[in-house]
Amino acid sequence: MTDPLKLLAVVCVLATACGDDDSPVMDGAVSSDGGPEMCSPRDPDTRPDPGECVPAADDYAPCEDDAWPSCVSDQGAYVRIQSSISTIARVRAFEEIAAAIFDPTRDPSPDDFLEARAAYQEEEGLDSRVVRRYDPHVTVPAGTDCTVAAVAEMFPDYCVGPITLQPIILDGLMRGAMGEAPTRVHAARVEGGLLWFLAVSVYKEALTCATQARDCDSAYAYYAGGEPARGGLGLARYVAEVSPFAHDRAWDGILAVRCWRDLDRADTATKLALRDRAAAQLDRAVVVGSAKVLASRLRAAAEAEGDVRAYHWAFAQVFSGYVAPFYEARDAANAAALEAALMGAEPPATTGALADALDATFDCP
Repeated sequence: MTDPLKLLAVVCVLATACGDDDSPVMDGAVSSDGGPEMCSPRDPDTRPDPGECVPAADDYAPCEDDAWPSCVSDQGAYVRIQSSISTIARVRAFEEIAAAIFDPTRDPSPDDFLEARAAYQEEEGLDSRVVRRYDPHVTVPAGTDCTVAAVAEMFPDYCVGPITLQPIILDGLMRGAMGEAPTRVHAARVEGGLLWFLAVSVYKEALTCATQARDCDSAYAYYAGGEPARGGLGLARYVAEVSPFAHDRAWDGILAVRCWRDLDRADTATKLALRDRAAAQLDRAVVVGSAKVLASRLRAAAEAEGDVRAYHWAFAQVFSGYVAPFYEARDAANAAALEAALMGAEPPATTGALADALDATFDCP
């Protein structure tokens, strides 16, 4: 690969459509989250099976020879399109909520839930994006607008934010603030809903970056919270804990999206096949990482007792909504078995086996 430092001058796109990052785009603003010292090939020992689980031939692979032209991501660090990314504040709000109420070993107080709700409903914060979030994995007629209530009700799977996620999150916060016992179960449902929002937002922003270049920054922030060099808050923290390789692959996908936008700097992108290739690489890793998170929580529910078990089960009941369509496409029989089990109030005796089946299906990002 040629030295990518010569490509560090990035022309930012001025766009008027409403994206997730509403701070002004700055012409020529470039900053790197990380640096050349972060560039190293991925450790093959993190792979589930180093002999079988390998990237696709046309995947973007920073710091390695790949099928992509040289670009701004080649040093292995994310180079921001704009210096300020407001999406980072939303992921930090997620972490504030997590610190307040996401703990399977205790019942948060009503005041803890009020603190969490204040973080969730900050101006231009999480709630403002959850209520309008759509899922681009779902095909709908062009122009479908999820901010119109009647339209959202017609396309509930697509308009996942207003129809599914916001009601779950607000209901959990309200019930917890009212002290409805065990309050930790309501916290778990909030956690599952917010993590679902983060996961679907990564893919959505990678696609809309075609018309708003700053949305590439939002995709990066929704995954990792603006943290550098393969660290991460929010969704990245969860994925890295249960599947380091899926986390590495998600970072490669983030850098692939940024590489595409460096190679395609028009206000409205024209290299859409390359965009889709990069977004698909990112999406595969996020989906597999999310499935690993779900499998981990199923095992936790199977192994725990009492209210700790109830916490993990409540999380799985909600977060499975994100994973379920991908699972059904890959293994309809086991997906149906998991869906049936999650309808129960308690984890069945087969919960550990259900987790194993999920892991086996999502074995390689």
